[in-house]
Amino acid sequence: MNKLIIPLFLLSSLIFISTVFSKELPEDSSSVIINNLKTDLITDSEDIKLRYKAGEGIEFKGGEAFKLNLGSRIQARFDHTIWNQEKQGSPGSTTDGITGRGADFQIRRFNVTIGGYAYSPNIFYKYVFCSDKNGTECGGAGSGLGMADVYVGYKFGSAKKPVAKLTFGQMKVPWTLEEQNSSSTLEFVDKSSKQIGFARDHGLKLDGYFRDVITGTFYFGTGLGGNTKRDTSDLDVNDNVYVTRLEFHPLGKMKKSQGDLKKSDELRIRISSGYLSWKGIETTYSSLNFSENVGGKFDDRLQDLWKAYKSYNGKTSYGLTQLDVTGWTYDVALKYKGASLEGEYSTLKGSEDTLKIGNESINWLRLQGSYHIMDNWSAGYRYGQRDQSDKSDDLITEHTYMISKYFVGHNLKINADYGYINEEQGLTSAGIKQNNKQTRTFRLQAQFKF
Repeated sequence: MNKLIIPLFLLSSLIFISTVFSKELPEDSSSVIINNLKTDLITDSEDIKLRYKAGEGIEFKGGEAFKLNLGSRIQARFDHTIWNQEKQGSPGSTTDGITGRGADFQIRRFNVTIGGYAYSPNIFYKYVFCSDKNGTECGGAGSGLGMADVYVGYKFGSAKKPVAKLTFGQMKVPWTLEEQNSSSTLEFVDKSSKQIGFARDHGLKLDGYFRDVITGTFYFGTGLGGNTKRDTSDLDVNDNVYVTRLEFHPLGKMKKSQGDLKKSDELRIRISSGYLSWKGIETTYSSLNFSENVGGKFDDRLQDLWKAYKSYNGKTSYGLTQLDVTGWTYDVALKYKGASLEGEYSTLKGSEDTLKIGNESINWLRLQGSYHIMDNWSAGYRYGQRDQSDKSDDLITEHTYMISKYFVGHNLKINADYGYINEEQGLTSAGIKQNNKQTRTFRLQAQFKF
């Protein structure tokens, strides 16, 4: 019960702050909430208007009773990779490491999106059906077609400029910045390969807006990941995920899409911070991994922490335990006259007391910048650094150089980048310095979105 006190307090506070300070609503915040919940529902529409807008698809609209946008997105990619992951372990070992080169064509992402509102412009919905990497998985689905964003919600206040928004369903966990960036609005071919953000989960999210200056977000999730359910044999239902995020827009609202394709005449800045709590995870610590009934990609972070414990902490106690995971993230972004800069720092910490294997943390730093050169051409550079644990000699660094051509903004574009990843390997048990893992990749991707 104590776990719910802080989330409920934050949820009620976001609604209260949003309604009290908005100029568009009456001063009595309680009456605002009640009046919003009494919104008249429109069940019929006399006619349907049809229109099309690039990136938003075909729109069917029946006044305030109904709106449906139907769109799709395809990302086709070519990768050429050179592996130079030198042999590891004892001298003369031939079992570790990867060398050689390879080329690959793939449909990286395929999405079909349905979204809009029904009965009232305040009642919104969104369904995204997708497949990734030639139909192998999406949003945690094992194979084939899966679901990415699948949710319904309600907007408090004006539908065009709400003061609060409640969303329920499967969605992205609103923690790190890069994870929240849609893969359709990236400047680079893809997101950083070693970031430590979480993917999608089932939950409830509340956003509160103070004019165009402050956005507060609270998320309460199951901690199961996308496209999955809790196993009937798993009776531990207390390992929920809580996220609180605060964004400050001192010079006006700034979207999370990357790049400054429109060459903003006015400077835009966004400063944000978020806290994540995922505690009481019933976990089995073994020589292979942390075993826990989590779905899809959501448990990738548990495997990251297991690697830090096993490879760098060096603890060898095995058995059932309760793992606590907490995380902080900080980010800043700005856009001005074609220049775009982003930076974020995130840290994820695992704490374990039962088996006495202690604490471990993973840190991630990302810095990137780009400039819209001319005729919808842009170039940029991204640097990433991941510290695998508190121990030295375990850094992973990413360097990625990008050039992109935009035909219709992010909706129709070609991205190309060249990336270099270096992974420090530290010392062997005999105290011998191991050669670092090295991977170099050239990627070319075309996106068609309508």
